[in-house]
Amino acid sequence: GLSLWLVPNATQRQLLQGAFPKQPKARQVSPASYPEMTPHVTLASSREATQDITLRALPSPLRPIPVQFQRLEVGDHYFRSVFISAKKTAELVALHEHIMAALDRDGASPSAPAFPHMSISYIADVDGYAERKRAADELRASAVVEDSETGGVEAVVLRCGGSGEGHVFLSSFEGTEVWIVRCEGPVQDWQVLQKISTTPDVA
Repeated sequence: GLSLWLVPNATQRQLLQGAFPKQPKARQVSPASYPEMTPHVTLASSREATQDITLRALPSPLRPIPVQFQRLEVGDHYFRSVFISAKKTAELVALHEHIMAALDRDGASPSAPAFPHMSISYIADVDGYAERKRAADELRASAVVEDSETGGVEAVVLRCGGSGEGHVFLSSFEGTEVWIVRCEGPVQDWQVLQKISTTPDVA
């Protein structure tokens, strides 16, 4: 099937990717666990949609959208193993609803479970909930993910960047591109078919 991903700019993409957990060396896990992945929020997925239908579902003009991190969560599904739920801002919800409605009209039966979220790790079912929880606990223990609160609003901050170059703390990313991705087979075989850049709103 095809998915539409909201993706951060290249700098933030690299920073976030560097903070995502790698396969642990100290314990055996499935080869399908902890694949390298691009930080993204899935706006919609569809088994039926073609690339043209998916492209047509995007609004014009397509504006950059900030994604604010809310909470580190552990799920019960491979694609929602360890993830950060994002804040349902008006802009993000409007983009998602526009795309879902357009795909629906084209008979593409779109879905977007647990929208909006940014996955941090995909962990195979054979490794189970214990490994997913362990991954989340390790992120907290190593202070890569820290809970923070501003004005009573839940938020999390990701510490990115190695010790050498100093740390960058991200509590959000700027969604500057939408990617059309063919998500079939193992994660490393997924194909990015097209990248659509957003156009900043010039006041």
